[in-house]
Amino acid sequence: MIVENIIGDFETGRIRLTESCEMEVSQLQGICDSWNEGDKLLLEGDCFEEDYIEKCLKNGDLPPMPTATIDKYSIKSIYTKEDNKLIGFYDMYHGYPNEDTLYISMFLISMEYQSKGYSSEVIEMLKQEAKKRHFKKIGLGVHLKNWKGLRFWFKNGFTQINGIYGEKEYSADNFSFIGLECSL
Repeated sequence: MIVENIIGDFETGRIRLTESCEMEVSQLQGICDSWNEGDKLLLEGDCFEEDYIEKCLKNGDLPPMPTATIDKYSIKSIYTKEDNKLIGFYDMYHGYPNEDTLYISMFLISMEYQSKGYSSEVIEMLKQEAKKRHFKKIGLGVHLKNWKGLRFWFKNGFTQINGIYGEKEYSADNFSFIGLECSL
């Protein structure tokens, strides 16, 4: 991976995306905590750790491969341009599971800003930026019980299934996720 393939900060019509920083830790963790208080445990079987964002900024949330390095990882804060409000974040790894794939491992928008088009706006711009940097696809995983998330990603072009992972049998206490991809 060459350095110019790393996706930097960018803006869309209504939002601004910047590299997350230590000054934002409490706000970003608050967004995680609100998801913990909502459906995260029910849909995914676990909650964010209380220092999740701090760990991401320090060590990254690296994919499970021996060659993963923090220099290919980034976490981006999502701000509204209108009032400069921090409304969410996403993180990505440049080159997982292969060098041609940009992988989103987390994408979260505050509840009060969901269903207003902000997330789709981010994804559309991210697709354009990834394509400019010669990525062939964007990949991610969605928990199978997260119907809202599955609908969102499918609506935004993530229609290729690359696998189903996790528990093989269904139960209220078992959790699995589906790997989705979008060709660029």
